[in-house]
Amino acid sequence: MNQAEQLHTLARRYCMVMAGYWGRKYSRLMNSGGDRTEGGDYTAEAEELFPRYLVLDAILAELEQYDGAEFAAEEDAHKKILSAVWNAQSLFTVNKPGVFQRTAEAERQALAGYLEKRAAAGISHVSPLPYRRTLSEIERTLLWEDLSGRWEIRDFWYPLTEPKPPETEAFMEDYFAAEIGFNALRAILSAHGIGRIFELREFEHSPEYQLDVEGFNPVYTLNGEGYWFSAEMDWVIYASHENSITIAGEWLLAEIKKIWPGWEERRWLDWQERQRRGI
Repeated sequence: MNQAEQLHTLARRYCMVMAGYWGRKYSRLMNSGGDRTEGGDYTAEAEELFPRYLVLDAILAELEQYDGAEFAAEEDAHKKILSAVWNAQSLFTVNKPGVFQRTAEAERQALAGYLEKRAAAGISHVSPLPYRRTLSEIERTLLWEDLSGRWEIRDFWYPLTEPKPPETEAFMEDYFAAEIGFNALRAILSAHGIGRIFELREFEHSPEYQLDVEGFNPVYTLNGEGYWFSAEMDWVIYASHENSITIAGEWLLAEIKKIWPGWEERRWLDWQERQRRGI
């Protein structure tokens, strides 16, 4: 990597690491009941935490509109990266006055200061990150159109909608993760020569990506339900809000069944049926 790409990588890694750090601290606060007052408002401690990972997520999505290679030089990279640091917004950060804004600004300043310090010291030996690029609006629109046309996807999909598409199975996500695991899924895709895939999400405000197979994680998140597929669209993975993971595509489904002897017992069931059966 050249100096510009290394600076871009440093900024991405900071956002990933620190967003995870602040998110874990906030989760611990929530678990202890310390995030809300008796009146239901956020506590002062909460307002010192959650704005930080929300603004870092917004910055990361904007940083990843670049892949690093298009920067003319380190100076160009530094300018564009700092613009993202100070100006990036998301649905969760825009028009948030008061303590939220002050906390978010403090986190922006911390990241800007870190990058300034690293740039002044001279950047070298930065470990690369898996490729991930935020899709443009045009790319998102065209991919949604193609995916819908190829697989007849309209917002929710199987098993939350009928009919069941051919060469498709839906499984209980917790069992899939425990008994197959996403590393095995990544290995299957890689063995078929798939290096990069697309990730589309349920919500219009959520960032959507092209990313390396090694960096994809097909689960439901704050960004909503997700779809993952390659440019050929001969397979799709769908993660819903109902603890389901759908595997579609003849060859991919066959590979999953080959390494999962008990797959038939792990077909998706809703929570009521799971409770009735005790599984």
